[in-house]
Order: sequence, then structure tokens, then C-alpha cells
Amino acid sequence: MLKGFSVKDLILIAALAALGIAIKPLVGPFFKLISRPMGIPGGSFAGGFYMMWLVLAIVIVQKPFTGIIFGIIQAFGILIFGIAGNHGALSLVSYTIPGLVADLVYLIFAKRNHMVSQIFMCAYANGAGALISVYVMFRHPPLIMLIVLAMALVSGTVGGVISYGIHKSLKETRIIQ
Repeated sequence: MLKGFSVKDLILIAALAALGIAIKPLVGPFFKLISRPMGIPGGSFAGGFYMMWLVLAIVIVQKPFTGIIFGIIQAFGILIFGIAGNHGALSLVSYTIPGLVADLVYLIFAKRNHMVSQIFMCAYANGAGALISVYVMFRHPPLIMLIVLAMALVSGTVGGVISYGIHKSLKETRIIQ
């Protein structure tokens, strides 16, 4: 799976995965103030801000399996450092599946660097992560799952817009091609 990736690609994926982990302790508490009283996992509410790094990695590297590699790197980072997550070995699933979903959505779009494709990648990746969290880890009833999914899709939409803006700025300043 790694054969098609250059060292530069892997460093970029790892750096963006690290940014995704690093932002969680900064953004998470704010969103938990809102979500905890409602009994909803804060990650689904703030997930768009976490998933935008995943989407950026995919649209910058532009190679199959980028999202999965990103998710695996994040999962191992969480497991090794214990930052921003207490799901243990389930982190391998809860971080890798959103990467897989984002990769699949990326393959569907012909114009992959446009805002719409980034919104869908981020929203669906966040939705997948939220569903894993509420179903597997928290065992919420179906109505709560639908509410969480709706929040995750909205948050993912915002994350996709932000991802697009960052990607566009990086291209305009010729930091990336």
C-alpha cells in the first residue's frame, strides 16, 4: 500500500495527522461545553475541525489510500501518546474508518479539489466516525444516533469549507502545486 508514496507524501500525511491530534485538546473542551449537557459525544460536534486535516492530506497528496494511512497514523499516535482519546484499541477502527470513507468519496468525484468534493469527504468521514462512536462505544438509541449524525454532517460541512479555504490558500501562495 505504501509503494506509491514518496517520503515527502508520508511526511506530509504524518504532519497533518499530528495537527489533527494536536487540535483536539484545543478545540474539544469548547465543543464539550455544548454537547455534554445534551448527552452527545463532543467529537461528533467538533469532528469537522478534526477531519479537515484528513481531507487536506487527501487533496494535497492525491493518491489512493491516503485517508487510510492518515487514520492509521492518527490511531497509533493516540495509542502511543494517549492524547485526545480513551477508546484504546478501538481507536484503530474509529480513526481508520473515516479515512477509508474519505478515500472512497474522493474516488467518486471527478473534480476532487473543489469545495463540494471536500465538503462531502469531510462530512461523510465525520459522519462515519460519529456513528462508530455512538453505536460501538456509547450504545446510544437510534434517535440519538440520528441527532449525532446530523450534527456530525453539519460539522463536517463546515470542516470541508475550511479545508477548501486552506487548500486554496496553499495553492495560491504556491506552497503546494
